[in-house]
Amino acid sequence: MATRAERLTYTAAQTARIAFYGAHYLAARVIARDAFNAIDGLKHKIPSPMELFRSMQALFREDWANVEKGLYPMPVDLARDIARATASLRFWSDIPKVTRRQKARRHSEAAGKGEGLPRYYRQNFHFQTDGYLSQHSAKLYDFQVEALFAGTADAMRRRVYVPIAAHLAGKNPERMTLLDIGAGTGRFLSFVKSVQPDLKAVALDLSEPYLDEARAALARYDNVEFIEGAAESIPLPDKSVDIVASIYLFHELPPKIRTAVAAEIARVLKPGGIFVMGDTIQYGDLPEFDGLIEAFPRLLHEPYYAGYAKSDLKALFEPTGLQWTAQDFAYLTKVTTFTKPGARRRKNG
Repeated sequence: MATRAERLTYTAAQTARIAFYGAHYLAARVIARDAFNAIDGLKHKIPSPMELFRSMQALFREDWANVEKGLYPMPVDLARDIARATASLRFWSDIPKVTRRQKARRHSEAAGKGEGLPRYYRQNFHFQTDGYLSQHSAKLYDFQVEALFAGTADAMRRRVYVPIAAHLAGKNPERMTLLDIGAGTGRFLSFVKSVQPDLKAVALDLSEPYLDEARAALARYDNVEFIEGAAESIPLPDKSVDIVASIYLFHELPPKIRTAVAAEIARVLKPGGIFVMGDTIQYGDLPEFDGLIEAFPRLLHEPYYAGYAKSDLKALFEPTGLQWTAQDFAYLTKVTTFTKPGARRRKNG
């Protein structure tokens, strides 16, 4: 069992995160107040601050419970926390640019970058500078996400590891491979490797600058492979990985690409393997938050979000042979697990 001092340290660290990133979110909202004021005619009610706060509390209670169970160490990283100051300066310098794009609804500046990459990918998602296609963007992204979610993003990501930990239980991680599709800067994979250093891993992403950040974050591990490639055409053999994970990827994919990615995940998974998706909650999952789902794509450039929020995940994956196994809610993130049925044993005789 964790000590009282450890519990207090965890509570203090998470409270500081919420205060720090929440302040950045509120300030950014003030700067972009014209965009917020322009939202009207929503069909769903926006949740109250108290409803959001209670859900955050539930997220951190479960996070701490996972620490007490021994699933992962207490998530306190002083070196990373100190580094937030530098990222904060970049965040503030970029906000005026994001706000101007938001006001003018400009989201095609990145179309001229990333020659050879899919057209759906070459745009300014979230109105962020350079989309996903520059070193500048890669160094800002994690901070922007944490600010957007008021310091809860890492805790939500950690919940994706819970079904992965259950799948690894009793197995030799050296003989298993995890594929992280849309790995980005390696934020999630860095956490997984800190807990499971012997687990082989593959980071797949379309953005070379983001993969460069991932390489730096995971430099101390020699059993990680980095591949610049598309999730709809994974350059790996059939039945070659034991676990596939994706974090906040599917809501940024056009419908046809989602279908192709689902088929590719099923193809590369070994029989008995699992796919764990961490993505936005969808309409009806937590009805009190349906207003946020409706407002989000109006505030930030998320061209495929509204369609994804209404999509049927079971119907998306069932044709591939993957079976829906479980789901879990972590504040504004839904963690969904799918399993590829194991190979049937041959009968004797």
